[in-house]
Amino acid sequence: MSRDASEIGAEYEALIQFLYLAPVGLVQTNVQGDVAMMNPVAAQLLMPLSHDGGLDNLFTALARVAPELRACAERHTEPYGKVCDGLHVYLEPGAGGKRAPQILALTLLKLDPERIMAVINDITEQVRRERRLRQNDAWLNAILAGVQDYALVSLDLQGRICEWNASIGRVTGFGPDAVGRPFTIFYPQDTVALEYRQDRLREADASGWSLDEGRRLRADGGEFWGSTLVAPLPEREPLPGDTDGAAYCLILRDLGKPQDTSTRHQENAHAA
Repeated sequence: MSRDASEIGAEYEALIQFLYLAPVGLVQTNVQGDVAMMNPVAAQLLMPLSHDGGLDNLFTALARVAPELRACAERHTEPYGKVCDGLHVYLEPGAGGKRAPQILALTLLKLDPERIMAVINDITEQVRRERRLRQNDAWLNAILAGVQDYALVSLDLQGRICEWNASIGRVTGFGPDAVGRPFTIFYPQDTVALEYRQDRLREADASGWSLDEGRRLRADGGEFWGSTLVAPLPEREPLPGDTDGAAYCLILRDLGKPQDTSTRHQENAHAA
C-alpha cells in the first residue's frame, strides 16, 4: 500500500529538521560538488573559506586547503560508499577571526550515483589536547632519561609499585621485578615498621603529600641518603574492582652518601 503525500512530506520535513539541528556540519552535493543543502554548522565552519560570501561548490571552496578532495570523489566510481574518512583540513591562522589555526575533519560519503554527503567536525581543541599530551609525555620521558638522582615511581592504592622505568633502575638498581612490591623495598628493614607504608599513604591523602628523609636501600644492599615524597594523583578514582591502577606518585631523590643526623644538621645550618 502506497503512502500518501502528507506522510511522505512529514518524513521529509523531519529529515530536514534533523539535518539543520545536527551538531556537526552536513553538506549535500552532487558528484561535481555543487551544494544542494548545507546546515548552519557547516556554513559557519566553511564560511572563512569563501572570499565572496558564496559556498556554491564544496570542492571549489576547499580547493586551496584540500586540493585532493575533488580527485578523491572522481576516483570513487562505486555507486555508493565512503570516499574519504576524517581528512584533516587546516585553515590558515587568522581565518574566521581566529588567531590560532583551525582544524576540520572531513568525511565524504557517496549516497548514490548522484549525491554526496560531507560530514564536517571542528577538531581544533581535540588536536591541541592530543598535542599537549604528546608534549607532556616527551617532557616526562626526557626527565626520566636525563635526571640522574631522581626516581619517579607510580604506586597503586596499596602503595605497590605499578610499573618500572629507567629512573628506578638508575637510582636504586631495582629492575622490572620491583613491580607489584611495596615502595618500602627502598628502605632498610630496620627503619620501617609494618604499618609504615599505610601511614605514609594516609598522610599523603590528608595533607596532599608526605615527605621524609633518611637511609634508603639499593637492590645490591648498599645504602644511600635520600628523600621520598609521596603524593596522590589527581583524578585517581579507580574503576569498580580495580585496585592496581596508579593512585600515587613517589619521587625518590638520592641526596648522597649516608650521613648522621648531627652532620646533616650542621650542613643545613651552615647553608642557612
